[in-house]
Amino acid sequence: MGRFTLIDGGVSSRRGAREFTRLYRESYPIVYNYVRVRMSDDSATEDVVSEAFLLAARFFDRFDPSRAKFSTWVVKIAINCMRGYWRKSRTTVAIDDLPESTFAVVDEHDALDDRELVTMLLKTLDDRERELVLMKYRDGKRNVEIAEEMGMNASTVSTVLSRAVARMREVYERSL
Repeated sequence: MGRFTLIDGGVSSRRGAREFTRLYRESYPIVYNYVRVRMSDDSATEDVVSEAFLLAARFFDRFDPSRAKFSTWVVKIAINCMRGYWRKSRTTVAIDDLPESTFAVVDEHDALDDRELVTMLLKTLDDRERELVLMKYRDGKRNVEIAEEMGMNASTVSTVLSRAVARMREVYERSL
């Protein structure tokens, strides 16, 4: 890792660079794993994580350790980066356009375990829907909390979740 010297605030001193480097190394796995679960592929994950840490370095002078841990602060930045990524790449795949192998009937000997099944079903959703489903059912957040975190209306969250779950149910039932 080289020296950090960013203009317009952020990491500019040698001491600041050492502190940022230490915090970066400690928090990178946390931020990467958070983003990876929510993104559709490794390339997108790496893009978002890189952008988040570049912004964190640029605005490092605004980081207040009394308000949050560094990893929490960077995760919040990463959430905004994911939103931007999703806005730029708003492409969805219709269920009818998915390859039939996605819905292949599995015999008793090759039965999918729950984790594989959930992964398969989540892949039928677009990134935003996947994020909302994970926040709701994996993280146990209420719709109001999700709405606040994602900058959405709670009723919109409810509608998107309802449609996403219905789509996953339909895909599951068609694969039986």
